[in-house]
Amino acid sequence: MKIRRLKKAKTTLILPDMHLPFANWKGIQKAHKWAEKHNPDAVIQLGDLLDQKCWSRWPKDADDFSPAQEFEESYKDCEKLEKYFPNMEILIGNHDVRYIARAAESSLPKQMIKTLDELFPMEGWRWSTDPDEFLIMPTARGDVLFMHGDEMGGRPVHKATSMGMNVVQGHTHQSSIQYQQSLDKFLFGAEAGHLMDVNSKGARYAARNPKGTACGFMVMKFGVVYFIPADGSKV
Repeated sequence: MKIRRLKKAKTTLILPDMHLPFANWKGIQKAHKWAEKHNPDAVIQLGDLLDQKCWSRWPKDADDFSPAQEFEESYKDCEKLEKYFPNMEILIGNHDVRYIARAAESSLPKQMIKTLDELFPMEGWRWSTDPDEFLIMPTARGDVLFMHGDEMGGRPVHKATSMGMNVVQGHTHQSSIQYQQSLDKFLFGAEAGHLMDVNSKGARYAARNPKGTACGFMVMKFGVVYFIPADGSKV
């Protein structure tokens, strides 16, 4: 596990899974309005910025994009997103590296595969292209570890206890904040929801989930996190 420590931030905007080009743009616009109002010190995207449905092992649909079309649409969406959030830390999710897995199946050496920061070279975006790298931010309430969420099993609060620090993750498309008292610390583990269009063809694989998902984003002020749903409520 490699650690990259971020600067201490009073206010942080946390953007969960977007799955471009299948994002919920109303939710993203709401997050942008929040950022305009509160001027966060940092913006962190928790991974699965991209969906890469064309490289999925799930059954394909007749109206799916071709790989070239999905890349083109995703690039256009990244250019659009860059206008909202020109400076952003981006973690790597399991969807983001689907193309690498397929390339590995074809025995392509990694030297022949472009990294995501090469494919989407937005000037103010910093991609954590090393899958073993974790971001840690010091806050007024202790360190916070940001992860996509597929790296370890169990609930985020259990990961927080195991790691000895607060944890914020994406991946599950759920929203929760749970607290745990350890021997000498009071820790939290949080799931940040998602910003995917649940009615898009990218979300069809989960359409029958009776539990549903939590569309929205998370913010952190002085080490305290809370979830803002992507509905019509004010920010």
